[in-house]
Amino acid sequence: MTIRIYPSRLPGEPLETHHHETLTLSDWFAQNVEGWQKDQQHPVAVEVNGVPVPPAEWALCSIRPDSDVRMYPVPYGTGAEIALWVAVSVAVASAAYSIYMMSTMQTGAANQPGSGDQLDLNPAKANMAKLGDPIREIFGRYRVWPDYVMQPVSRFVNETSFVTSMFVAIGVGNVALPKSDIRTGNTPISAFGDDVSYTIYPPGADVSADSRTENWYNSGEVGNTGSGTAGLDLGSSGPQTVSISADAVLVSGNTVTLISTGSSDEDADMPESWAAGTILTIEAPASWVVSNSGGYNVIYGEMEELSPVVGMPVSLGFNNSDYDLFVASYTPSVAAIPGVGGSAASLIASAAPSLYDFSAAPATFSITWQGSSWPVSLLTNYVTMSGLISTISSQLTGSGLIARDNAGRIEIVESSSPYSGDTITHSTLPQSAFGDAPVSTPGVKSSGGTPEVRAHITLAYTSATGKPFTGIPAGNQRISIGYADNKYRITDIDSQTITVERILITRAPQGIPPVMVDVITVDSAWPGFTDRTLLDASITGVNDGYDWVGPFLACPDGETTTRFEVNLNFQNGLVKYSNKGNKKNQTVEIIIQYRNAATAGEWTEQVLSWKRKTENQIGFTRAFSVPAGQYEVRMRRKEPVAGGSTRDQVFWQALRSRLPARPRRYNGVTTMALTVRTGNRLAAQSDRRINVTPTRLYNGHVSRSISGALYLVLESLGFRPEQIDRAAIDALEQNYWTPRGETFDWATGDSKSALEVLQIITGAGMGYFLLSDGLVSAGREGVKNWTGMITPQETTEELQTAFKAPSQDDYDGVDVTYINGTTWAEETVQCRLPGNPTPVKVEDYKLEGVVDKDRAYRIGMRRLLGYRLQRLQHTTTTEMDALCYQFMDRIILADDIPGNQTLSCLITEMTWDSTAITLTLSEPPDWSFLNPRVVIRHQDGRASALLVPTRIDDFTLSIPYSSELAPDEWDLGSPYIEPLRLMFCSSSRVGYDALVGEITPGSDGTSSVSAIQYHPGKYQYDEASYSGDVA
Repeated sequence: MTIRIYPSRLPGEPLETHHHETLTLSDWFAQNVEGWQKDQQHPVAVEVNGVPVPPAEWALCSIRPDSDVRMYPVPYGTGAEIALWVAVSVAVASAAYSIYMMSTMQTGAANQPGSGDQLDLNPAKANMAKLGDPIREIFGRYRVWPDYVMQPVSRFVNETSFVTSMFVAIGVGNVALPKSDIRTGNTPISAFGDDVSYTIYPPGADVSADSRTENWYNSGEVGNTGSGTAGLDLGSSGPQTVSISADAVLVSGNTVTLISTGSSDEDADMPESWAAGTILTIEAPASWVVSNSGGYNVIYGEMEELSPVVGMPVSLGFNNSDYDLFVASYTPSVAAIPGVGGSAASLIASAAPSLYDFSAAPATFSITWQGSSWPVSLLTNYVTMSGLISTISSQLTGSGLIARDNAGRIEIVESSSPYSGDTITHSTLPQSAFGDAPVSTPGVKSSGGTPEVRAHITLAYTSATGKPFTGIPAGNQRISIGYADNKYRITDIDSQTITVERILITRAPQGIPPVMVDVITVDSAWPGFTDRTLLDASITGVNDGYDWVGPFLACPDGETTTRFEVNLNFQNGLVKYSNKGNKKNQTVEIIIQYRNAATAGEWTEQVLSWKRKTENQIGFTRAFSVPAGQYEVRMRRKEPVAGGSTRDQVFWQALRSRLPARPRRYNGVTTMALTVRTGNRLAAQSDRRINVTPTRLYNGHVSRSISGALYLVLESLGFRPEQIDRAAIDALEQNYWTPRGETFDWATGDSKSALEVLQIITGAGMGYFLLSDGLVSAGREGVKNWTGMITPQETTEELQTAFKAPSQDDYDGVDVTYINGTTWAEETVQCRLPGNPTPVKVEDYKLEGVVDKDRAYRIGMRRLLGYRLQRLQHTTTTEMDALCYQFMDRIILADDIPGNQTLSCLITEMTWDSTAITLTLSEPPDWSFLNPRVVIRHQDGRASALLVPTRIDDFTLSIPYSSELAPDEWDLGSPYIEPLRLMFCSSSRVGYDALVGEITPGSDGTSSVSAIQYHPGKYQYDEASYSGDVA
């Protein structure tokens, strides 16, 4: 057996299966789960051969190769381990432990990145019609999946909606189609509310005003890929980010110099792709003092490098988060004017520091001065007194206090006159730095003078008057503040030093038609960097190597377009996360270029830009109007994929062009234009194909009727009214099809002959199609009287009868497959004879045009009983006599074989009165037959019913008079008309009862006839109802 790991205890398949040798459970976990320990809390439960094994016994439980070991997750912590079990692609057991350990870590108040709402990109669909295929014909009421007339078009609307427009053909002719009969899968479109809208156009209607009927060509090279992505990934198309390789950098004026602490210059490298003109992003942090005032962070520090003005765009970086802000206020620095007299407040240690290394015992205290507190932390090894004094002074920056060495002791004093006369207060000071009894001495206030005012700024979002920027803790902070996106351009470069100028990149329209392009403005007033050496600087740029995705032709060869569109999809949203999981804006720019493929001239370029902070999947459709031509289009990212905690992956999801050629009308065809917006309700559908259940309208005839379908086909073939046997067809409709509820419901888009379709129509009504006396007509198979008779007097060769003996090759069951008119699913009814629920040989029969199980059952039972009861096949040849009959007429076939108790002869003379008809025959009948009977074949081929004869003499007999015999119409003296025939037989055997199968005229004036046995038992289930499948 194996180890099976399940996502839950619900029924289902295991996520993973592992084969193993003989070992203990603890050994298996140690081998397969990295960092596994026996004494940790285990997020899985184990069962061996159906018996739970607690973790305490895993070291003792030995499992063999044939053991049945099952593992299930145990919910701990936040429960995330349960959800993520389903998604892991590494060893599930190992992942479960990793997830559990992560869920028990302290995360504070940080937010976790969400998955966001997914934008469903699988739109509603129709059937794809193939060029040159017949347009569907619908008969009666039938569910169909309309075919595309134009290629469907899917667009992103309002970022989070995916809207598909379709123009489809329902079928030939007029149809009635209520809204309730339009569905997506099995759900009526009314359930989707405003997500679905439609317009039905009858044959010949003008559709040109509906944009959904436009002819758009979808490029097959752009779209969903075989790897499952929603389009072509543009991630590899952008330039690659490169950065310097150095231990530190020296910034001074307009230069940046790389510094290496190693012995080789290779430790400080400049990227080879950088050259004059390369755009860089330089983040040069500095120490700033932050306070809070009026709802703003007030940032104090050296401002010469930034050179701020109100309204200036700036980029601020703090604690791995970036902010795009504007200067709301700027106050330049004002030097202090010393006062007269007074003394500085001070705080002096009582002893020299006893240590300088605080890494083993960190110390934290606060200094309070003039109402503000300044935290000071001693955390590392400061080596000397000057190092210790320096770190304390740096943490008091902006307070007006400094630390200094006073005879080997730490002293904190006011930095300069005028003195305030205040007192320095403090929290508990570390004895190792300040001794047991530090002394705080109040100052004496100076007279006159002005305190120093340090340069400071406040910042705001969106503009100088926007929402105040706050959130940075008060005190001394390491912050990078630069001019708009921290962009600089290289003006000169050597192996270790680059010279730069500060720039601003904006977007502006240029050209006709206007195209958005990048505009670079040099900040000529920038004084350069403040001299300093940085260990935490970030200097990045891009190389000039990038790969375009494309180009792809927007329209096919031989076509031109004046408008093309592209779809771009942010499958994972567009957002950047801070260290605490807070969402920040992220910008992505895509460069699109296009040109006329015929001329292959210069590329026209536009930049598409999006800035969002959403976890939701979003998409955008952009349209471009161009002069008429065949265009090729290509795209790439302007910046590389950010990666890390940023989601900015973008896919090129579609490229299409509008073609000028499109019909205004579709004569003879009902069409429908639909708009489907993908939403939660539609997203829940596994079958998104649009289907409709229309009812075909027959001009002047009843919808769904079998006769209406017949007339539709015949009239479409050009048959004139006088060529159609309306009397016979209407009689069948009135006497059989309508009273029995028999309709014809069918649709076909296949290439079928007209004869085949007519046979399908009549077959649905238990009938058949035929030509009768030059008219197209129909008949119905069933219990019927005979209409004619062929005796040896009419044949030119003997009647031959073939008998098919019962065998194991005979069908003894029929399974009829049909379309259910309620579910519109293919279903099967089982046709079985009593006493034989499990037949040996079953025929699979597909029935078309019938959507009712009872009717399908009746037709199937006819087929089954036909196989069982119709075992005689007759063939013979006549002169022209057989032409009196039609396909499926019931006739009597007679022979003169001795012992068959049948005899045929001619009627040579006849007399009649109101009571009897006296006949003289060409041959004497055999009155020894049991219960003699006679059948008369009229001169037009009709056969009479069985008549009881009375013997007069050897050649003469009489029969009762009947008006149906019409003896006054008999013509016995004409040399041009054959005389009447009479068949003399017993009442127990009246020749062979048969149905005409085929009459084939020969070249010699004869006609061959084939017929099959007529048996009324074949129709015994014509009124039956289907009782269900045989158990």
